[in-house]
Amino acid sequence: MDFHTLIASGTYMAIFLFMIANGIINFPSSQVLYLIVGYFVSAEKLHFIPAIAVGALGNTLGNIIAFLLIKKYGHTLAHKILIMQESVFKKVHAALYETFSKRGLWWLFVGKLTPSVKAFIPVVAGLADTPTLLTSFLFLLASIVWAVAITYIGYTFGEHVSISSFLAVSFIIGASFIFVLYRNISKKLSEAQ
Repeated sequence: MDFHTLIASGTYMAIFLFMIANGIINFPSSQVLYLIVGYFVSAEKLHFIPAIAVGALGNTLGNIIAFLLIKKYGHTLAHKILIMQESVFKKVHAALYETFSKRGLWWLFVGKLTPSVKAFIPVVAGLADTPTLLTSFLFLLASIVWAVAITYIGYTFGEHVSISSFLAVSFIIGASFIFVLYRNISKKLSEAQ
């Protein structure tokens, strides 16, 4: 069974459950899912607003679950998820915490809208011990913006959108954001030494 079949048969509940899974374990890809949802909206098998609402709420719920688990189990769980050496992990954690403290929580919002990076934002927010209510609101806001944008692309181009080209562009945007974040963290680590 593929996403088309599951969404067509389970409709809004399938979208909600897929996006909870995406928020927690980053599978299935939200880009692919929302492109398919956009196609179904264009074919009038789904309605735009309810599809966005259940997708964004599911993703937000999944992100909050991941965020709270990291917040509760901290370094141990995050270290396993990110698969880093302990010494590197401690330095990255310190740099991220400082970044959130100085630059503000807008980094969470921007990160949630950045392909390839958005998957790590609940982990980073949990490690930085960001305020739960504000973080949850930012997750919801970013999830809505993301769902609208990608679903609209699927709606506009329907079956003509190439998922592989869309994912390639997403990867390039994500890699660029990671590079900027890496440079910022590297700078902070070198200043700390």
